[in-house]
Amino acid sequence: MKDFYVTKYTFEKLANSEKLRTEFFEGMDWLIRSARDKGFTDAALSHAKVKKRLQEELELIIN
Repeated sequence: MKDFYVTKYTFEKLANSEKLRTEFFEGMDWLIRSARDKGFTDAALSHAKVKKRLQEELELIIN
């Protein structure tokens, strides 16, 4: 039997499911906070930029 992995969060799934978007961006917020709180400022900024870009791109498709 082949092992396979189904990605929970794809751009298409995020575009089609408000529940998944909420879950995904809550996870991103946690990641950004954790990086910031542990002193990984560059990582926090990098993830914040990615989050912003994804939100903007999804908004273009959703609306």
